[in-house]
Amino acid sequence: MNSLILLASLLACTTAHTVEDDDGGATDVDTDADTDGGTDGGVDSGSGTDGGTHTEGVSARLHPELESLIYVEWTQEGPATAWVEYSFDGEDRVTPTYDVDDGDQSLLLLGVPYAQSVAWEVHLDDGLGDTVLGSGTISTPDLPDDFPEPELLTSDAAHYEPTGTYLLGSINQDRGGWAGGTYWKWIMDREGRIVWLHETPDENWSIFLRVSVGGDHILWDEATYWNEFDEGAGSKVHRWYIDGTEIREIATRGLHHAFTELPDGTLAWGQADGGSENLVTMGPDDSSPSILWRCRDFHSEVGSRSSCQSNTVYYSTDRDSFLFSFYTTDTLVEIDASSGETMWWAGGVRDGFTFDPPSSQFAWQHGMMWTDEGTLLMSTKDTAFGWPSETYAREYQVDFDAGVLKNTWTYGEGEGILADTAGEAHRLPNGNTLHNYGAAAHIKEVTTDGDIVWEVTWNSERLIGRTTFIEDLYDLMPPTE
Repeated sequence: MNSLILLASLLACTTAHTVEDDDGGATDVDTDADTDGGTDGGVDSGSGTDGGTHTEGVSARLHPELESLIYVEWTQEGPATAWVEYSFDGEDRVTPTYDVDDGDQSLLLLGVPYAQSVAWEVHLDDGLGDTVLGSGTISTPDLPDDFPEPELLTSDAAHYEPTGTYLLGSINQDRGGWAGGTYWKWIMDREGRIVWLHETPDENWSIFLRVSVGGDHILWDEATYWNEFDEGAGSKVHRWYIDGTEIREIATRGLHHAFTELPDGTLAWGQADGGSENLVTMGPDDSSPSILWRCRDFHSEVGSRSSCQSNTVYYSTDRDSFLFSFYTTDTLVEIDASSGETMWWAGGVRDGFTFDPPSSQFAWQHGMMWTDEGTLLMSTKDTAFGWPSETYAREYQVDFDAGVLKNTWTYGEGEGILADTAGEAHRLPNGNTLHNYGAAAHIKEVTTDGDIVWEVTWNSERLIGRTTFIEDLYDLMPPTE
């Protein structure tokens, strides 16, 4: 079961994981995965059970770094099934169950917001029925003073995407559009409350978080391009479980904007190349990336002398292709993932696909995807022919024979929200669209009719990174042994 963690021998527990060596290869490293140093809070301890199973030292403490995560711990003798029931702010939660035997036990409570008083009860079933082993209360701290807290504006739970229980994303602590500063990675619930928070070190940038293709851990970027001005030489991607256990740290030289993951665990990203850019891929066992496509070659072929800098890398399993988007030329290119051949392009580079109507041509486009219906969805400023006034979510039917992108759906007209940069649009399983407004620091979930069912804002110009829904936080736990 990968949804709960059983930490035996808490004072000496270690976990093996891999990090990248200086040459980019994977090196096995043992690191202390213990999370001692937390705070016990209001705990009843040491009640026995019938049938020969007994415990001692029931306690609760906070994760020392991810302070909304709570460990409930005890020493176990004899086999049983264990779980914790917990509540906060009038809400009742239950962890999944797991099997325990002799030794020190630790069960993690997830989904608790900051600044909450949490009541908890440890339950055991040793075959003779449910017994409350111990209970208590513990409080999570206030959010850090420097973290910009979001505001929930709209919540229509009856029309949410049902699998969208939590939202994973990031935000710059400092105000501004494409600006440096301290970046925070967060998970919020549908009430707009932060339930997981981590600060990216050294003012490196984290703006393209995602859940792994296997759905069992988080990938987060730590890009150095924009603060070290090193052409991304020190950039890397981390694979993490939700409790902060690092699975692997991967050197992604040249990373400055977007990266994505393929079904086999291969990473792909736009790699800076002296004023131009390459699309590179690196498999799980590779020590260095391989160049699939060169933007410099593309511009030479189409007779353009423009520079390239990407803002989206999207892989389609059905098409076995990449969508590669460049804000420097308002251009989108589709690239065959096997051959590296340019399949088609549209936007600001000449001789590409045209738009129907012409006024629907995208500009400063970000965060595009292929929907299940085969349409193209993205976030874009409202016009390529004048000064933009709003940011839209736009959908196109692509006529490959005629070379035309026909605009079939637009959201954002008259809403008055303009993102200076960034943003994305995701089509959700129930047909809703999640529109992220990038540097406008605003997020909406809307129906196909344009009705807002969920809306969160930071009431300021701050860069927010990629956002994606998570159904169950316990899916992101390390596997049990």
